[in-house]
Amino acid sequence: MKLRKVLFRIFLAVFIVALACIIGILIRDHKQNVKDQNLREKAAVTSENDTEVSAEAEEDTTVQIPVDFATLQEENPDIYAWIRIADTPVDYPILQSKIDDDYYMTHTVDDKEGLPGAIMTEYSYNPDAFESDAVTVVYGHNMLNDSFFSRLKDYQDETFRNEHSYIEIYTPEHIYKYRVFAAVTYDNRHILYNYNCRTKEGYQAFLDSLSEVRIMPTWIEDPLPVTTDDRMIVLSTCNGNHDQRFLICAVLTEEQ
Repeated sequence: MKLRKVLFRIFLAVFIVALACIIGILIRDHKQNVKDQNLREKAAVTSENDTEVSAEAEEDTTVQIPVDFATLQEENPDIYAWIRIADTPVDYPILQSKIDDDYYMTHTVDDKEGLPGAIMTEYSYNPDAFESDAVTVVYGHNMLNDSFFSRLKDYQDETFRNEHSYIEIYTPEHIYKYRVFAAVTYDNRHILYNYNCRTKEGYQAFLDSLSEVRIMPTWIEDPLPVTTDDRMIVLSTCNGNHDQRFLICAVLTEEQ
């Protein structure tokens, strides 16, 4: 009888701790979702600005960026780009620390320590991200609540790929449009450390590696629609296995 009581108390304690952890995660995720939505609203160019743009469009040939970077950079000057995949939750600022490459793996967009971090690139490897770097790698956590890069796994599905084949990147000066050509289960090597994509040899070696890894599930367009003369992006997220990453590769098709 005493043993049953002891076991019951242990079970109850474990259950309470587990429940508290789940509630804590749900509260954290809810708060983060609210923050993300507020940030999107701040980032959106207002209809008043749209009217001004329309009135001046004939005279002004400057690219009209649909993101208010001035407002965003008042909150955090490390916000330098924005990623959007239409009709998906991927709609976030991209940050880059010039002091610590890994900073935004563990710090949020409002500079708070902790998950989910932020969508980010590494200054040491991509000082000219998107603009002139041949290969730009963008990192984001694979969260359990469908936020950040968790939905990249949907690119394993052909219908999803066909309906979401383009990725848009905005910077204060440019709009970049990329077409997805690969969804690859990769190992955990650091791409830009292992491959010097500033050289054609290093770039080609990386492209070759996409087919050579052969970890399933993997999809690569054949023939490969990218050469070492093209610029591309790699979206990289964890894969539930510390020895693997899941990559979405897309080639630049349009720049404004």
